[in-house]
Amino acid sequence: MEQHEQQPPRNPPPMPPYGSPPPAPPAPKKNNRGLFALFGLAGALLLCALLPLGFFFVALAAGGSGSGLASAAPRWEEQVIAGSGSERIVVIEVSGAIGVETPDFSGQQLTTEQYIQQIQQAATDARVRAVVLRINSPGGGVVASNEIHAALMQFRETGKPLIASMGTVAASGGYYIATAAEQIYANPDTFTGSLGVIISLLNYEETLEKIGLQQLVFKSGELKDIGSPARPLSDEERDVLQAIVDQAYAGFVDVIVAGRNLPRDRVIELADGRIYTGMQAQQLGLVDELGNRDDAIAEAKTRAGLPDDALVVRYSSTPSLLSLLQGSLIQMQQPPDPLGLHQLTQPQTPLLEYRMVP
Repeated sequence: MEQHEQQPPRNPPPMPPYGSPPPAPPAPKKNNRGLFALFGLAGALLLCALLPLGFFFVALAAGGSGSGLASAAPRWEEQVIAGSGSERIVVIEVSGAIGVETPDFSGQQLTTEQYIQQIQQAATDARVRAVVLRINSPGGGVVASNEIHAALMQFRETGKPLIASMGTVAASGGYYIATAAEQIYANPDTFTGSLGVIISLLNYEETLEKIGLQQLVFKSGELKDIGSPARPLSDEERDVLQAIVDQAYAGFVDVIVAGRNLPRDRVIELADGRIYTGMQAQQLGLVDELGNRDDAIAEAKTRAGLPDDALVVRYSSTPSLLSLLQGSLIQMQQPPDPLGLHQLTQPQTPLLEYRMVP
C-alpha cells in the first residue's frame, strides 16, 4: 500500500523564545452598528422636528404671497347634540372674553371673525331653521361686541328665530349681544347686567422709581401718550377718555332700548354697572324667561315649527396641525420674564370694553 509523506506546513509561525509570555489574542473587530443606529435615530427625530416647522414657514410664506394656500372662510363642522333629521337647530356658543385677537387652538376660545363665520353659515344654510345663542361670557371689547351684534341682526333678517340662553355669566358685552335675540333665557343664578363701559389703565410710576427705571418720551402732541402708565393722568386726558366712555355707553343704552323695548330713562336707571342675577334681571325686564339651554332649544323648535326630536347641533372645528404648530411657536417666542419686568414695561393701549370687571 502506497504511503504518502506528510508535508510540513508552509511558513510555520515562529516559536516564542523560551520563558516569554504567550502572545495576546487578536483584538476583536469593532461593531459600530449600535452607534450607527443611535445616529440614525437621532437624525430621524431631528428630521421629524424640522419638517413640520419647515412646512409651517413655507405655508406662511406662500399664504402671504397670495398663493392658493390662502382659502376662503372655513366651513364649520357640525357636532350632534341630540335628535335626528335634516332640518336642524344650531347652538352657537360664545365663551370667554369677547374680542380675542387669536384663537386658543383648542376650539373653546374663538375670535370675533370666527363667531361671525358661524352666524353667517347658519344664516345661509337652508337646513338651519333657528339658532340658540349660548352665552358664557363676562363681555369684552366694544368693537367686537358691536360686530357680533350686527351679524346677529343680519341673521334676524333671514326670518329664522334667534333665542339667547345665558349660562353662568352673560354680563356687559355678553348681555349686549343677547339683546339681538327675540327671546332671552337665563338661569335664576346667572350673573348678568354690568351694563356699561370701562377703560382700565395701570399706573406703575412709583414702581419704576423704586427699581430705578425711567421712561423717556418724545411726542408730537400733548396727548400723544395719553394713558401713559409712567405718569399721572392730566385733567385734559381724563376728560378725553371719559368722553369716549360716555359715547360708547350711549350706544350700549340704544341697543338695550331697541332690543328690549324699554324706555330710555328706565334703561339708564338700570345700566349703572351693577350686576344682576337671572331672577333679578327677569323681574326688571332685561330677561324674558328663566330656564336653561334645553328650555331655549325647546323654544327655538317651537318657533321654527320643528318636532321635539329635531336635530340639534353645535358648530365645531378640529385644530389642524398647522394651528397647533403655530400655537407652539407663539409659546416658544415668549421671552422668559421671572420678575415680570418685560410685561411691566410693555406699552399698554387703552381698551374700551363692555366687560364685567371688579
